[in-house]
Amino acid sequence: MSDNSDILLINRYKDFLEAICAYLRHSGYTVHKAFDLAGALNALSSYPVGLIICDTALQDIDGYDFLRFLKKDPLRKSIPVVFFAPTTDGGQSLKALEVGATDFLVYPLQVEALISRICKIMPINESTERMRPNDDPSEVAPVSPSTNAVVSTKDNKDTRKKHIFPHLRIEISRDGLLWIPGMIKNFSRDGMYVETALLAKQGATLNFRFSTPKGMYIITGFVKHIAFNDIEKPTGIGVSINNSTEWVEMHKYMDSLQGKVSADAAKKDAANKQSASLPVTPADPPPVTPADPPPKHEVKVLDRSSAVAASHNSDEMSYANRFYQSLIGKQLDNYKVVSFIGSGSMGGVFMGWDIALEREVALKVISYVLSSQEAYREKFINEARVISKLDHPNIAQIYYIGFSSNILYFAMEFIPGNTLQVLVKKYGQLNILKGLDYLITTCETLDFVCKKNIIHRDIKPDNIIINEKGILKIVDFGVAKTIDLDYRGGKEGKVVGTPFYISPDSIAGGPVDHRSDIYSLGASFYHAFTGYPPFSGKDIKEIIFKHLNSKITPMGKINPKVPKSLSNIIAKMMAKDPAKRYQDYQ
Repeated sequence: MSDNSDILLINRYKDFLEAICAYLRHSGYTVHKAFDLAGALNALSSYPVGLIICDTALQDIDGYDFLRFLKKDPLRKSIPVVFFAPTTDGGQSLKALEVGATDFLVYPLQVEALISRICKIMPINESTERMRPNDDPSEVAPVSPSTNAVVSTKDNKDTRKKHIFPHLRIEISRDGLLWIPGMIKNFSRDGMYVETALLAKQGATLNFRFSTPKGMYIITGFVKHIAFNDIEKPTGIGVSINNSTEWVEMHKYMDSLQGKVSADAAKKDAANKQSASLPVTPADPPPVTPADPPPKHEVKVLDRSSAVAASHNSDEMSYANRFYQSLIGKQLDNYKVVSFIGSGSMGGVFMGWDIALEREVALKVISYVLSSQEAYREKFINEARVISKLDHPNIAQIYYIGFSSNILYFAMEFIPGNTLQVLVKKYGQLNILKGLDYLITTCETLDFVCKKNIIHRDIKPDNIIINEKGILKIVDFGVAKTIDLDYRGGKEGKVVGTPFYISPDSIAGGPVDHRSDIYSLGASFYHAFTGYPPFSGKDIKEIIFKHLNSKITPMGKINPKVPKSLSNIIAKMMAKDPAKRYQDYQ
């Protein structure tokens, strides 16, 4: 380890600071604490600080101002600084990286994950004895800062019930590729109840990997029921397991472990009772030093956002979104995942930070469900290939495609701004002249795409973005196809597109070309100019029926400001028969 081997931990919440400090010291680090600027500067002057872990605000100064101050100090500007940030931080993490932070840690924190991240930034000297907590990483409660932080100790009985196997490691996977830690809460001959960050639907098949002294066991189970009440807590999953040879052996092994844990707990209870009966004298207090390991009680700390989170129905966040949220703070090659933007049919989109070139990027990650299916992985890669062929100022550019930590992703241009959908929702309908400008620009862009023998196949207001400078960008080529492959939609047996804007030829599943995009573009701007999609209904089936059979209402009847000539143009774009539409964008 270098001479500067101490950690300076700065946080305005005392209980959170003490809890994190205890775990870092228990892992072998020398840690100093500060609540404000004066304390931080005093520690930097007095100790060989090699790493600073800081909140976004001190008691008396903004955390970013403190970081700027450090970067202007020639003696301290090289000290790496790591920021704490919530999972939904409104861009705070990106701001920290822009100011000069080395990394950021997302809370609520799993302590083992925190220690692992810190070790990568500042490894502990090998000569220093590593005093890691004995508990499995999944058994440590998430730690989060709060003005009302509470440290509570549960009785031995509750603790044994919560951690019945402190040293048994179990990992859970849906596809055998990505394994996520879990904790066994209870078990029987027929199955078990586990807590994990992985989500699965009732009836789904899961693989469970156990590491034992005799080797590794992989056992298959089926989800019977799910307990999912708080998005900030692990999911409880009840699993049914067939009576296989492997499960019989694992059940016997867990029985033996449970017996040992119970025996140890009984001895501890007896010792506690004996010590309680002895007189307590002030002459022999138990030694307590700053370097003592953290107590073996649950560290229960309320997150600053917990009150808000508790007021929401947990069902609002889908299984897919739970997976996407778990990626925040991770690094994929040269890209740091900063915050979650949203998800589509193929994957989730994140705001990211290119640590090499120091710029914002958009990171698109294939969905967890599709990641194990080769056909969808190929489609995902195809999107990157399609975009790479389209060098145009009104199309989001792609930078890199990669595979990191079993995650397939690509990095592309980040476009801050609003979609056409958002603008229509905000203003009711677009200004005619501004809308015409957007329509013409979109036509010119899709004309360029058409000449590359590519069709988008999912043109809609959500895929047309107006950035902060007023520049239009077309995004999401996830279902795009090259026409020269002689693609026929019917071969896949799927309808591709969004119901409000889908063309009749796409619905029919026959051959499609750029005229299908022209229909969808007309439907999108019908919505933009009137404030309503061309067809609506009580369900998707009714909307699709109207695309195939119903005439659109003239736009002027909905919005009198729309000129008849513009209404006629949109109507021709949306002709049922592709041969009666405009045949090109010109």
